[in-house]
Amino acid sequence: MSKHSLGTKSIFSNKIYVLIAISVAIPFWIVFNVFDQLLFFSPIVIFYMRDGALLGFLLSTAAAMLTGIVVSMNIYALRHAISKSLGSLFSGSSVGVTTSMCASCSSLAFFLTTSLGTAGLAISTFLSNYQIHLRLLSLVILILAYYSVHKKITASCSRKI
Repeated sequence: MSKHSLGTKSIFSNKIYVLIAISVAIPFWIVFNVFDQLLFFSPIVIFYMRDGALLGFLLSTAAAMLTGIVVSMNIYALRHAISKSLGSLFSGSSVGVTTSMCASCSSLAFFLTTSLGTAGLAISTFLSNYQIHLRLLSLVILILAYYSVHKKITASCSRKI
């Protein structure tokens, strides 16, 4: 088994970690698509892909999947006591999820505008103008979090051998 695939294979060979990744990714996917007004639950469940929404949909789907993978790998690392500091382990995941959620909340512009006035209008304008950039940033942060936890797990596996 190669050094690079050792960490990922050791985690996802156990079905519980696959289940954790799926159970984290699906709710995030639903929330991202509800915020982007692609998924509706009233009066029936409808998924509607409007023109120009494909890139945002693909980026939010990738962010949801990476969030599930990173959270599952972090849980594996915690259960096997790979990292001593909990703060550094979850910091990449939480920052990636937060930036992805903020990028998805541009459809809440009406709420922000009415609640926060001029500041809400400025925030919603910023989020809608830089939505794709923020999602790309969140993907980069999630990839860095994946790399970080993968490196810790791989280093601990090579120490045990």
